[in-house]
Amino acid sequence: MKSIEFLFNRIIPKGFPSGSMILIVGEPGTGKTILTSAIANYELERGRRILFISLNEPKEDYMRTIERFGWRFNKSRFRFVDLFAVGREAFDAQIRLIIEEFAMFNPDLVIIDSITALTSLIDPEFVRSFLHASLGSMIKKRGAIALLIAEKPIGKEEIGFGVEEFVVDGVIVLRFVKYGEHYRRVLEIPKMRRRRIEKPHYEYTITNDGIEFFEIPILESVEEAWTEKVTTGISRLDEMMDGGVYRGSITVIAGNTGTGKTTFGIYFTYSNALRGKKSVFVTFEESVESILRAMRSYGMEFDGVRDNMIIVSLIPESESPINVFVKLKDIVEKENPIAMFIDSYNSLEGNMDENELSKMIRYLQLMVREKGIATMISLNVDGRVKELPQTGLSTLADNIILLSYDFEGDEMVRKILILKSRASNHSKRIYRFEITPSGVEIYDR
Repeated sequence: MKSIEFLFNRIIPKGFPSGSMILIVGEPGTGKTILTSAIANYELERGRRILFISLNEPKEDYMRTIERFGWRFNKSRFRFVDLFAVGREAFDAQIRLIIEEFAMFNPDLVIIDSITALTSLIDPEFVRSFLHASLGSMIKKRGAIALLIAEKPIGKEEIGFGVEEFVVDGVIVLRFVKYGEHYRRVLEIPKMRRRRIEKPHYEYTITNDGIEFFEIPILESVEEAWTEKVTTGISRLDEMMDGGVYRGSITVIAGNTGTGKTTFGIYFTYSNALRGKKSVFVTFEESVESILRAMRSYGMEFDGVRDNMIIVSLIPESESPINVFVKLKDIVEKENPIAMFIDSYNSLEGNMDENELSKMIRYLQLMVREKGIATMISLNVDGRVKELPQTGLSTLADNIILLSYDFEGDEMVRKILILKSRASNHSKRIYRFEITPSGVEIYDR
């Protein structure tokens, strides 16, 4: 669902009430102008007329901003009134201009960016009177909607100059919420007349397409319709898993350090790429060159799969959980892979709150299930590997592969067990395996 469709279908059912004035308030950088412009784009696509009154930036700067998101506003239905350079002495005349422009253009949506700039030029009480008596009456008579943008000082709770919130029908607050070393963007709706807001709090992010909102999805609503399996990249492992792993499934490869989790991921993505299927290897721990060096040590020729195998290195310390998901989503939408390996869950876990990480993994599960991406995620486990630690990842996994090692005399012996493989008649035995220059070799005992 597109972001503004989500806003008007899920967050504010049926959209803003007709004849209403909505205050959109937030700190600098929270995306107030982007949100209102995304709403304007949505309304323009439906044939409606938009009057945008700007006191914060000239028209040229504003148009450059919206073009970054691929929006091309219809000139006959979008009117931009530039009051950026208007001085205090000329503002009474400009107020009259706004009223005349409204009467002539007859808009469905009016955006004022910003009320804060307006109150810095003229008396706040006059602004209140203008909003309530002049603009408010025109909006109600027309059945239009007005979006009033206001600045919230950083670190303070009051909004604007303390006059706007008393004359509006709804209030949307955009906030930065500090989370560890990161900030999250959060939308809150403390007030919305004539609309029942069931959940007044949503996280959002700014992408190349504008604003994107998030909520924990209802996973049961996504049908598990994928019946096609893809190779794990290791023929013996495919046999043990009843033909490989299903598209749209999540497989956790858990084991101690040095058991070969990354190697399994390399074979998974490389083998599918060799078969002409797009695959993505995402590492949070290594550089791209490190993965290429490992591939060369196994005799893999990256040049032969360059068009089908994408290797991406991300730094989780610099991102919030939602931003990590958005980057994964962007990769998936660009490459449209069949197979994806993520190395590792622990790198994310070390830099994210447990609840936030669980939420991100739910988003990831919904995405791979919808798009039919067979996904493997590595998980490092300390101590003896007898079972998978309880994490947000383990509860959502369709398949779990345990890798471990024992010492028999002077020899280290690697072992593999398919702990779980949903909807498959998988092997229940423990097998020995070795990582050799020619690949992963799995033995009966």
